[in-house]
Amino acid sequence: MQEIITYYWPRLIVALFFACICTRFSLKKREGISRLLYFAAFFFLSCTVISIASEILLVVPIRYLILKPIISDQVTFNAVYALVKIIIDLFIYIIPSFICAKLLHEDRLIIGTVYMEFILQDRFAQIISFSPLSYLIVYIGEQVVLGLIHHKEMDYIFGHKDAVSWKPVFYYNLSLFITMDACYVAYLFVPELGAYGITIPIIWIDALVIMSVLAAAGFSKLNITLSQEQEDKITYMRKFQDNQTDIIRDFATISEAKSGETGQHVRRVSEYTAILAKGAGLGDLEVSYIKVAAMMHDIGKLMIPNEIIEKPGKLTPEEFETIKMHSGYGDYLLSHSKGEIMSMAKIIAYEHHERWDGMGYPRGLKGKEISIYARIVSVADVYDALTSARSYKEPWPPEEAKAEIENQRGGQFAPEIVDVFVEHYDEIEAIRNKYTDSYVDED
Repeated sequence: MQEIITYYWPRLIVALFFACICTRFSLKKREGISRLLYFAAFFFLSCTVISIASEILLVVPIRYLILKPIISDQVTFNAVYALVKIIIDLFIYIIPSFICAKLLHEDRLIIGTVYMEFILQDRFAQIISFSPLSYLIVYIGEQVVLGLIHHKEMDYIFGHKDAVSWKPVFYYNLSLFITMDACYVAYLFVPELGAYGITIPIIWIDALVIMSVLAAAGFSKLNITLSQEQEDKITYMRKFQDNQTDIIRDFATISEAKSGETGQHVRRVSEYTAILAKGAGLGDLEVSYIKVAAMMHDIGKLMIPNEIIEKPGKLTPEEFETIKMHSGYGDYLLSHSKGEIMSMAKIIAYEHHERWDGMGYPRGLKGKEISIYARIVSVADVYDALTSARSYKEPWPPEEAKAEIENQRGGQFAPEIVDVFVEHYDEIEAIRNKYTDSYVDED
């Protein structure tokens, strides 16, 4: 044991360094004796301790108990032994890195990438150094250089780890580790390399390793920079979409105000639509788009004469035919707009009065000929219209409006959307109660 400590003591210090860092990131979750136990666990899971254990328990026994007795030729023996060591090195770190991820409650890819960084730092110091003390000096020098290279990115990495593309860094480091391990086992394959002090082959190997490590650091820095730029683009697009949403909401509110309805109708239909769309299986991006697009469902009413829109009594057949034209007007008004949201809004404005049984307008579409977006908004719009007061009617009680929606399953409305409506009715009612016509949005 004393010989082991004497030979490996710098790598045990590195294991303590690794344990300190891991424990630091789990401080908020652990206290007292639990923290000490986690520190001990991280120490024994460190790549240096795992490497030392594999050399003592696997590599050395395989060398002397398995390979030596069956391979007499020294060159062949060295080649096979070097290959076996590389294969062992490739697999011995998998389980420890997974356990560290579990203990830290972090994504395995993130922890695997960070763990691989420690492996590379350890292997680099082993290749460059020529004694235990020089190993420690080289390792400390590594930390200083890497700190200088990445000091501007450290805050971003810790604060936006989910935004960083870890996979390419992990695979790059894995390939670099294989290269460095091959350089390391070169001393095993050709023992003469280290027998005559500093020679040209040794300088060549060290230079190759140094350039590889600097390239890895540069790749990591480039990857983080690209991740920052991508996140900035996403933030910009999110702000752009938020601004677009505000404009659409204001425009839709003007349309609803003309028809004697309130802006809360727009808000409620938008919120109902999002609930139904998610329940119908649309993806998160489609849900966010349709939530905005639904606000424009009656935009065509801007083209309908006020005397018809504001008429308190029952419409004549001719007036009703005029009202029905708002679907076509909505299609026309949005036909020159570009973008996925506007394209979706155009479809909704044109088709949200179509019926599942084919008796709707303006084209008499039937069943799945009607866009899924329009099928969703149709249910949301009618439910809100039934439960809202208008100049020509009193609001229906919610229970009666719900019953009417269910009665129209397979008639006016798509069966699967009605099923989603019933399943998520409590959420829809919560929205109706939250955004009443007296509600004022302070945003």
